[in-house]
Amino acid sequence: MPTFWPSRPIKFFGSGNVVKTPYPNPYRPPFGETDRLTDQVIEYLEKEVFKTICPPEDTAGIIIEGIQSDGGLIVPPEDFLPRLEEICRRYDINLIFDEVKVGLGRTGKWFSFDHSRVVPDAVVLGKSLGGGLPISSVVARKEILDVGTGIHMFTTSGNPVSCAASLENIQIIEDESLIEKAKKNGNYFKSLLNELQKKYECIGDMRGKGLAIGVELVAEREAKIPAAEKTAAICYRCYELGLLCFYVGIHNNVIEITPPLTITKQEIDLAISILDQAFLDLEKKNINMDLVKEYAGW
Repeated sequence: MPTFWPSRPIKFFGSGNVVKTPYPNPYRPPFGETDRLTDQVIEYLEKEVFKTICPPEDTAGIIIEGIQSDGGLIVPPEDFLPRLEEICRRYDINLIFDEVKVGLGRTGKWFSFDHSRVVPDAVVLGKSLGGGLPISSVVARKEILDVGTGIHMFTTSGNPVSCAASLENIQIIEDESLIEKAKKNGNYFKSLLNELQKKYECIGDMRGKGLAIGVELVAEREAKIPAAEKTAAICYRCYELGLLCFYVGIHNNVIEITPPLTITKQEIDLAISILDQAFLDLEKKNINMDLVKEYAGW
């Protein structure tokens, strides 16, 4: 079962024979600089993965995030997900979207795959579904979910309190137009982050949709050398100044910006002012790096 992951060698893990393949990262193309990123990743899937370790006739499904969250808030090329859907239809493979982190309105649409108008066979949800209470779910075609009876009868399954909270949470998202607000406020957030990028050389890339935004820091903008220590320093300084943010990505150099969908423009302005101060303190070496190392566990 191929699953699209950050650019790293593919390998098996666990007993499910999961094969990891490179995610199409426009900022750090897994096969080197190219204007054919989608073609290269699709060709790799068909000509290498399918022909050497994971034949399509033995593949149950392909699992992917429409925007890769913990991998670094990576937005794939616009044509990638439709091309991947075409591959799944051609080989009769289930297309499964992981919307645990970026689903339910965060990207400015209900789901990240809505931006590409693809139709999944199954969707995995969690986190924001319960509005703070623990719950997860799988929404899928009938023939997938009805494959057997009594196959999910664990102690905490179907928790009525979490289910009630989830239904109310979905209603609030609709009633308060939080999806449209996520789109509008996300564009506003990104416009201000673009100004910071012009101001600070260490901001190599800024990307995202809605309120799922990644700010990638580099030691050298042209060479794109990851700057993990600087990223940790910014996050720690923001914490000192009253703003909570964290870093993600396989190089630990992407500031993740995924605020509540209820965030206001005034709160965005405050967040930008704190980030601005943190970057300025980094430039002036006014951040205690010993405390940063303790914070980062180095």
